[in-house]
Amino acid sequence: MEDDREIVNLAQQLLRQRRSTSDLPAAPAKVHPEVEVIEATGEARPDRTDVPKAKEIKTAAELAQMIEADLAKHPDCPKNGFRVTVYGATLWRAMLTITPAAGPIRNPQEWRDFTEELAERIRRRYDLAWD
Repeated sequence: MEDDREIVNLAQQLLRQRRSTSDLPAAPAKVHPEVEVIEATGEARPDRTDVPKAKEIKTAAELAQMIEADLAKHPDCPKNGFRVTVYGATLWRAMLTITPAAGPIRNPQEWRDFTEELAERIRRRYDLAWD
């Protein structure tokens, strides 16, 4: 449920007029807790539970379906006419195709940018399966 609100908020931010990235403060660099332990003690602790796990593997069709479902949660998303294609390998990408069934779409590039941002979020958790 929280993810749904986060996705809608992200979409609304993208579809509004954007601020210049030079106006935004630089994000502080985060160091993974395991790195801090290694730097402080000189040794890794294999019993740590907060070490990142391996990513799950999904097919291109499954990833595209996940992105389409996230797009559909946006209140301004048309019911038909948006088609997502996932392609690539290790660093896979997502492409939004807007078909005539979507009707007139304001700011189609912003929808494409939003699709890529959704893909970025999903890419952190899933790798593309090799067919």
